[in-house]
Amino acid sequence: MSRRRERSNPALLAVAWVILAGCGGTAPQPDWTTVRDTLPSGTIRVTNVPRVDFSPTWTLVEELRVGTVEGAGPDAFAYLKGLVVLEDGRFAVLDSQVQELRVFGPDGAHIATYGGRGEGPGEFADANGLMLDPQGRVWVPDTRNGRMSVFDAEEGFVESFPFADANFNSHWNGAMVAGNRIYRPWGSGNRRRLHVYDLTMTRVDSLPLPGDAPEDEEWDPASQPGAFYQEMGGGYMMYGIPYYPSEVRHLDPQGAFWSTREGDPQYRIKRWRPGGDTTLFVETRRPPVAVPAVERDSVIDMLGEMVSSMGVGAWDWSRVPSIRPAVEEIFTSAEGNLWVRTPSGGDGVLFDVYSEDGAYLGTARQGTGLDFSDQVAPVVRGDLIWLIVTDDLDVPYVVRARISEIPH
Repeated sequence: MSRRRERSNPALLAVAWVILAGCGGTAPQPDWTTVRDTLPSGTIRVTNVPRVDFSPTWTLVEELRVGTVEGAGPDAFAYLKGLVVLEDGRFAVLDSQVQELRVFGPDGAHIATYGGRGEGPGEFADANGLMLDPQGRVWVPDTRNGRMSVFDAEEGFVESFPFADANFNSHWNGAMVAGNRIYRPWGSGNRRRLHVYDLTMTRVDSLPLPGDAPEDEEWDPASQPGAFYQEMGGGYMMYGIPYYPSEVRHLDPQGAFWSTREGDPQYRIKRWRPGGDTTLFVETRRPPVAVPAVERDSVIDMLGEMVSSMGVGAWDWSRVPSIRPAVEEIFTSAEGNLWVRTPSGGDGVLFDVYSEDGAYLGTARQGTGLDFSDQVAPVVRGDLIWLIVTDDLDVPYVVRARISEIPH
């Protein structure tokens, strides 16, 4: 990634647009203005300003759905915590409730199931995510069993490596980087580190992350801006504040982070490298999306009933924001384009798409009726996108959709 660009790179933009040629168009969209400047630090800042009456560029047209409400077959999912897509269109998911790795063909047909609960080779105790290496093998972290297991989509279990970092997460937040390193963000209280492993799961480095504090600095749960704090007997409880703009972060395959700033509801994203410089700021000036008053009041009433039943005083309801965070999710495509999920202000979901250097390329929309998983990032390859979604009954599905141009 270039660290210094004074203006948009036409060649890069052309390449990025060719990647999305299946989504329509031949050049970046004219209804947004992109301004690029260089800050005194040398960081590039890209400011994107949409027209007031802009409309989405693409729509996500569902062409395959795997999952079922009834039955007990391999397409009956309980709780999906991982999704990877192979080059030939096969995909694998991790159903954490039954601790199974399931592989499906491009047509959605079930190919194989591996794993299951246990301590033997190829079995899982608490697998919580998936990664794909350059050879198309699937890596499954299982910290509770103290190992990282590797599977071939056709042949099953290949090998495992000792891995225990004493930090359990509900979803895996690590990534395979450049094909020869595994990055694992690690946190405990006010300690923030990036653990770097080689492909034998031997830790080769540990780097500070933003917010990392000295080891002797005590973490104060009562001062966390994104949570209500309540002392209870000899302990305490914390409850996340609804609509609070927590940090949204994505670790891309090149080892760079894309993230928002904790507590900032605006549409501002930076790209930075652990232990290094911030190389890019992307700012998009979308109008804020309000939380409907009736929705906010309903949430506050629910919380009020909860604290009343606990026999404690009311919390400070003014801390519940009245606008939604502008950035809900960040991920990158196989080609390196940046995808940002942002509130639509109405029904459906919007994804803004940018080139690697921050220039706006277009916006994809998804209609109503499906809720996207906040924990498992979609996978984008060319003009196809795979997503984990749930229906009104919270039944999970894997959906493959084509990113198709919307006629204007």
